[in-house]
Amino acid sequence: FEGHFVLPDLGPVGAWGLANPRDFETPTARYEDAEEPWTLVQKFCGALYEAALDRSPFDVVAWHGNYAPYRYDLSRFCAFNSVTFDHLDPSSFTVLTAQTLEPGVAACDFVIFPPRWMVQE
Repeated sequence: FEGHFVLPDLGPVGAWGLANPRDFETPTARYEDAEEPWTLVQKFCGALYEAALDRSPFDVVAWHGNYAPYRYDLSRFCAFNSVTFDHLDPSSFTVLTAQTLEPGVAACDFVIFPPRWMVQE
């Protein structure tokens, strides 16, 4: 567990290619103060388990630390394409990458192959 997910280096693509930092959304912290019974359901090894709660499990105001949950709408990914005789390297479709301490080696890449419109058609 060496690296965290970051946007890949864009290189010749330019500053606003592929996945834009502005399209990653972090939630606004809020809580639910409900004093009513809840049933918490968890799936583990293919079986469902229930736990009875006397209040809402969403009574948390925020998270702790430097990292926050986020979401990304994959339809906002800016794919590019001009297949003349060969396809682009799959790394050009990387949304997020988790680099290791060894340069050029990723522990994990999150890649998307979205539908593309062939402009030359």
